[in-house]
Amino acid sequence: MIGNRRTPQTQTHGKKKVRAAAGRLRASWILSLPCLCLLWISLIAGGCTTGPSHQKRDYILEAVRQGEPLRAVVDGSLEVHRFSVDVEFAARNLVYRLDKFEYEVDYYRQFLVSPGTMITERMRDWLADSGLFTQVLPVGSRIVPHYTLEGNVTSLYGDFSKESAPAAVMEIRLFLLDNADDTQKVVFAETYRAATPVQEKTTEVFVEAVNESLVNILSHFESDLQKAFSDGTARSEGDQGL
Repeated sequence: MIGNRRTPQTQTHGKKKVRAAAGRLRASWILSLPCLCLLWISLIAGGCTTGPSHQKRDYILEAVRQGEPLRAVVDGSLEVHRFSVDVEFAARNLVYRLDKFEYEVDYYRQFLVSPGTMITERMRDWLADSGLFTQVLPVGSRIVPHYTLEGNVTSLYGDFSKESAPAAVMEIRLFLLDNADDTQKVVFAETYRAATPVQEKTTEVFVEAVNESLVNILSHFESDLQKAFSDGTARSEGDQGL
């Protein structure tokens, strides 16, 4: 009789152990997902140096236009205002996306100057080299421009939420204003987004991918702007995936 009374308790206790083990297995599997992303980030942070991973490194974007200038299609001067950057990406630190709502800031890898200033300068240099406008004014110029370009960087991060397809993501909203008759009228507006694959797990390769995303955006913007002015058409804001 004593043995019969203990048997159900022993079986119940065994089932509890099985359920507890299964729960721990599920928890470890779920926790392993962000760990894969963190492994990518740790490799990027330390893969480009032979010294300690906590050593600070500064990077710049060098998006340079290749080829000969085009024949000017816009009869007027252009001023490029400093681009604004959404607060999540406005700091100099590199930013990584780990999951849908999870991001991480790299406190040891950063841009040499603020992203807003750097991307604005690359845009100004690119348009000056393109020859689209008769003149692209330098910073601080007192000349009243015929056109003004404004921009807003809405995304600037490394997307490591998918281990098999990491990418350098950049998105910029651009607005070209006509300043004729002391008024400002938007004559061209577009949103450009680029996601360049990150081929290797090093910071240099990641920054090169960011640079390539910027080159893609600048080249597509130049092409669209040339077409819009050549056709004499104004375009409404859309979304150009690159």
